[in-house]
Amino acid sequence: MLTIDLMEQELRAARQELADAERGLRDGSEASRTRYARALHEADLAERRAARLSRERGWQNEGWRQATV
Repeated sequence: MLTIDLMEQELRAARQELADAERGLRDGSEASRTRYARALHEADLAERRAARLSRERGWQNEGWRQATV
């Protein structure tokens, strides 16, 4: 699997966990709040990693384009 595929898979999983944790907040327990906070943090990290990878890949592609011109 390519790095981008793994990153997309991780991002989807983080978003799904966040959505599940958000629905779990309805019970109002400490565990549900903790799960939501953790899921929010993990989703934020996954978004940042995906954005960084996207920028790096764009930068690398741009470099190759300049070298071939």
